[in-house]
Amino acid sequence: MAGVGRQRGWVIAVCWGAMALPAALLSADVTLSTAGMTLRVSERAEPLSLVLHADRTECLQTRRRHALAEVQDRGGVWHPANALRRQGDELEVGFKDSDTSVTLAVEAREAWLTVRVVRVGGTRPKAVRFVSLSPAFTQTVGKRLNIGWDDDHALCVMAVSPATETQVKGQALVSLEATVAAVRRGEGGVIPDVRLTALAQDTPGPRIEGAAAAIIACRAAAFKQVAREVSHAYDLLTNELPDGTPVKDSPLVRGSYFFLSAGLEDVDRVVALCKASGIRQVMLNSGAWCASPGHYTINTRMFPRGIEDLTFFVARLKAAGITAGMHAFGSKVSKRDAYVTPRPDTRFWRKFEGELAVAIDASQTAIKARGSLAAWPGCPLSAKTYWEGGVDKHREVVIGGEIIRYREIGPEGAWDTFLGCERGAWGTSAAAHPAGAPLWHYGVDGCINGYIVDQETTLPDEMHARLAEIFNTCGFGMVYFDGGEDVDTRRFDYYVSKFQTGAMRRLNRPVVHMGTLMTHRLWHSFARSSTVDTYLNTLSGAIQAGRPPATWPTVKQHIDTSVAYMLSVRGDLMPGELGWFGVWPRQQRHGRDVEGLQLDDLEYLLCRSLAFDCPVSLQTGFRDLDRHPLTPEILRLFKAYETLRLAGAVPETVRAPMREPGREFILLQRREAPPVFVAVRPVACGQGQRPDVRAMVGAYEGGAVATFWHAVGRASVTLALLPTEARVADFDDQRVVMDKSPDGHLTLPVTTRRLTVICPKVKPEMLAQKIKNSLCTS
Repeated sequence: MAGVGRQRGWVIAVCWGAMALPAALLSADVTLSTAGMTLRVSERAEPLSLVLHADRTECLQTRRRHALAEVQDRGGVWHPANALRRQGDELEVGFKDSDTSVTLAVEAREAWLTVRVVRVGGTRPKAVRFVSLSPAFTQTVGKRLNIGWDDDHALCVMAVSPATETQVKGQALVSLEATVAAVRRGEGGVIPDVRLTALAQDTPGPRIEGAAAAIIACRAAAFKQVAREVSHAYDLLTNELPDGTPVKDSPLVRGSYFFLSAGLEDVDRVVALCKASGIRQVMLNSGAWCASPGHYTINTRMFPRGIEDLTFFVARLKAAGITAGMHAFGSKVSKRDAYVTPRPDTRFWRKFEGELAVAIDASQTAIKARGSLAAWPGCPLSAKTYWEGGVDKHREVVIGGEIIRYREIGPEGAWDTFLGCERGAWGTSAAAHPAGAPLWHYGVDGCINGYIVDQETTLPDEMHARLAEIFNTCGFGMVYFDGGEDVDTRRFDYYVSKFQTGAMRRLNRPVVHMGTLMTHRLWHSFARSSTVDTYLNTLSGAIQAGRPPATWPTVKQHIDTSVAYMLSVRGDLMPGELGWFGVWPRQQRHGRDVEGLQLDDLEYLLCRSLAFDCPVSLQTGFRDLDRHPLTPEILRLFKAYETLRLAGAVPETVRAPMREPGREFILLQRREAPPVFVAVRPVACGQGQRPDVRAMVGAYEGGAVATFWHAVGRASVTLALLPTEARVADFDDQRVVMDKSPDGHLTLPVTTRRLTVICPKVKPEMLAQKIKNSLCTS
């Protein structure tokens, strides 16, 4: 069958027999070829080899074999392929203990092979994994892109149809314990067990037939071009500049951005904020421009003349050289929207369903259902389930045109009755309902307190048409689809991709496309990824959902988590960002005092941004900025780092140490010389002591350097140093006048502006101790 793969539209029938096929029926190996590669599959339906013609590189891990395909029965059991034969122009593949049959079409293109499911026969499977390949390249495995790659080569199994999902099975990282055990067994080590797979399921949504995936094997440097050709060949969602460059590979994604709540009257403040920080992109929070996700009515409190004012706002930013972005919710509808009240639309996702056990009138507060409600929110048996935003937002049932809020589910043991019911919730009308009437629970998003749409209805099209009208009319250049996880979880990736694809196809492109989740099928359109909630929002979300952390992480630990996420999306050949990162003042949260953002935390973040050449997204608002005494200095530091990063002015030798978790550095700006970065450590007092004056100390040019700032105001700090032993300047290297104490020691005027003290003849350990003696009390 050599040369089969060279024929476009070649059809291969794949049948799963209940038993392995007789040896007499087994064929020789099957060979599928393109101009650039050859794939061989054994008579046992095991991929044997995938070789690039140009340099004879083997792209598969060949020491451990896996089946090319599997089917999943209705009981959830997977049946691997175990035999293969040819019958005319068809291939029959036997699968253990299954009579399911599948027909695959194989298409050979110049740089890839495409496998498509065209027919399913026999017992209908729950799902089909129709491609499974073990890459030889596991230096980096991108789980979203479904790719294994190293510096030289790449192997990717890429979905080319909406029904196809991808999944990386196994893991590339091998533990030390596993390696030692393998060596002791005489195996020499552990082979990374990674499989790049493509699969499809029957429901909800499209059926298995039509699912397709492209097998791409090439030089690593050529991968993005081949992937682009694949995206155009199969009309995948793309997002490119006029010259064909994907937005993710353009300069548009390098800049940092603000995530703000602002209105028409704030537009000049926004421009000034961008000038002070060096940031040239602003994403407008949904709540600022939108009064009601669903119909997307304009928030006239912030934009009195509606879309006219919003258009002016965007144009004003654009005139100042600032890209304006829209933050939007595309998969859910506010409970206050006209789609919900006074009569709820029927086109929301029904997470739970049942029926009334007995008739009820319009005033009853105990409502009995047929069958168990154990999985519903509010039942003690589901107490450990994660209910976003807290279970209170989820305790609702819909009967006919009435939404009913309930307090709990009981009685104990039966768990079949809604108790403490509030009739006619969310502006709906309380009514009588007959026995046997259907009842259901709409999937709830606890963030905006809304209902998740059913994407198998016409509701998403209505919503996205309105959203696109606003986006295109106003001239936004950036979009963030938040709440991407709020979809029917039975086919999670499919629906995350579907709603964004539907909306994006209506938007004027190119745009900087971002969202909560980057799925495999959104890869061609996404511009950057890896956002996480701010430090405070992350903690609040966990606490409200009933999962408080055992110990509160530090801000720097939160930053390290953000860095790890950013690096993971780089494994998918996608630019990442560090954010959303909050700018918050000192406050109380959940019964405890929370310190405001401090300069050392900010600089820890900015050093990682510089080290990885990665933008930062700052989520804040003018209220928090106005309340935070450090805001001017925060903006000053941010601008200095952003300018250096975008200019590429800091060499790799300087940036490399900044990538090490836990290491801290400060930027010293010098008027007569290039800026330098100095490794520092915080001056820490004893347990329970947290003075408002903060200091960092490090070694510098044979002596020491220290930085000081006050968390909320000002103070005089006296050090056991002579004034002649120190040079004192601000962050911009402007000299600062210092005072002397009565005994002749150096006295520093510490404010919310960073102060730099350079002591050429004092060791850092000694300077740290002198600072500690001054700041720390017993």
